[in-house]
Amino acid sequence: MKYKAAGLTDVGNYRKNNQDDFAFCSNKQNNFFAIVCDGLGGHVGGEIASHMAVAEFIGLFKQTDFSILTNTEINLWLRESVYQILKIMSNKAQKSPEIKDMGTTLTAILFANEKGFVVNIGDSRTHKFTKNKIYQITKDQNLLNSTSKEDRKNLKQPNVFGPQLNEITYWKVLTSALGPTKTLKIDTYMVNEPKGLYFLTSDGVHDHLEDYTTIDILANKSSLKKKGKELIDLAKSNLSTDNLTVVLVEVK
Repeated sequence: MKYKAAGLTDVGNYRKNNQDDFAFCSNKQNNFFAIVCDGLGGHVGGEIASHMAVAEFIGLFKQTDFSILTNTEINLWLRESVYQILKIMSNKAQKSPEIKDMGTTLTAILFANEKGFVVNIGDSRTHKFTKNKIYQITKDQNLLNSTSKEDRKNLKQPNVFGPQLNEITYWKVLTSALGPTKTLKIDTYMVNEPKGLYFLTSDGVHDHLEDYTTIDILANKSSLKKKGKELIDLAKSNLSTDNLTVVLVEVK
């Protein structure tokens, strides 16, 4: 397989610091890895957590020969890598207690064995664009997706929360994140037909895009870098209040 990739991050219109981070690279065996992390806002050290997760995952990827691993072993490698990173974060937090509450989301895709392997924590997302359609591979780990429809219906009753409830904010509350004191749930997915265009995003991007405008951008003939900038600019114009990050990977 052949890979082309581009990534872009932007502090956005309202934040003072950018707590997002991303990276992508290939290895000697022609495997490819891309990752996006969104440090948790309001938690001291969010940018440290996202940077550590990206840097450590890239380091683990570069030193691994996936050609000798089965699909099951690659899936296990993704999970074990997350736990290794968590251990490194916890050790750092012991030395610097002021950042013990740090945390980050994480979404990443690894191409090996003619497959795509996705790992996800939190609400950053990995999507695939093919045949003029967008497929969201990952599922956000938030209250909305962890609460049954019946329970959601009951909670919508006015006497439960009162008029002050911001429903959008409430249902987006994360149920999982990567950090020393966070509840961790690791979701993994496998893509059997890897050819196509993938895009990884932080919620500052995908929460402020509609599929039809995203499809228009992804389907045009411009470079991956230009497509990434157009996605971020569009999300900003749609009043995104967060940091914004996108990584695009084309697999042929």
